[in-house]
Amino acid sequence: MKNLETKLGRAVFRNPLFGCSGCVGHAYELAPYTDLSQYGGLSLKTVTYLPRVGNPADRICEVTAGCISSVGLPNKGPDDYFANVVPKALNVLDPDQAIVSVAGDCVEEYVELCERVQDLFGNRIAAIELNAACPNASHGIGYFSRDAKAASELIHAAKSSVDLPILYKFNTNFENYLEVGKAVSDAGVDAIFTTSTPMGIKIDIKTKKPVLGNTIGPACGPAVLPFGMLRIWNLYKEVEVPLIASGGAASWRDVIEYMLAGASAVGIGSAHFATPDIVPGILADLKEYMEREKLDSLTGLIGAAHR
Repeated sequence: MKNLETKLGRAVFRNPLFGCSGCVGHAYELAPYTDLSQYGGLSLKTVTYLPRVGNPADRICEVTAGCISSVGLPNKGPDDYFANVVPKALNVLDPDQAIVSVAGDCVEEYVELCERVQDLFGNRIAAIELNAACPNASHGIGYFSRDAKAASELIHAAKSSVDLPILYKFNTNFENYLEVGKAVSDAGVDAIFTTSTPMGIKIDIKTKKPVLGNTIGPACGPAVLPFGMLRIWNLYKEVEVPLIASGGAASWRDVIEYMLAGASAVGIGSAHFATPDIVPGILADLKEYMEREKLDSLTGLIGAAHR
């Protein structure tokens, strides 16, 4: 029997295929279109300490080989999220799959959200995701993704406040992303979830204006796969914790390539927009690959391209 079990620090998932926060909603929206049991883990759409209206429309547009989005984390805030959203999500996910994603403007806000998650759902979810790739009103864009000291302090604070495994989702667009990744690793995070989506812009040639209401946004889709691959390649050489890759993955080949570069798991994101049922297909293809290659596990592939 093929073993797809994926260990990320203290958390153990059924396979290495993850649904990326933001692209898979809160899971229950996707449930009618696919078999959610085929996901290793699934990060719910992020809840922020205070309600957010999000960015002005338009929030997403197609470009060659992908799309550009600038959504802005719209949500009604934690009270509604914990009372209505998470319970509904847990009706369609098993405890070993569910990842609750939280974000705040300061360490104290992250910690309070983490504590509420553990108090309410501690035995019903697999991990907490600290979304450090989100907008930050107090310290500027990507503060916890670009300041190594702040990132380290956040991990230490979250780990001391809750027992659940902690995943750190951070933006690799900043030049010092390796420094931040190492700081987070040294602080003892269970795994790092990369967001490898370079910024882009789309201009409407008829209106002569940017298409997105926020003007610019992260680009995603197959075109950014080599960008994400390089980020994982470099991070693997610097950190001591498992990596969850994202950026352009849309096939079993992409997943294997990311693992060879150093990823322990791979997030599937915008590929859901074109093929909502994509993950079960990738999982089936991975199993066929393992049969062809006579592999009992994928673990030996992690970082193999470095050896």
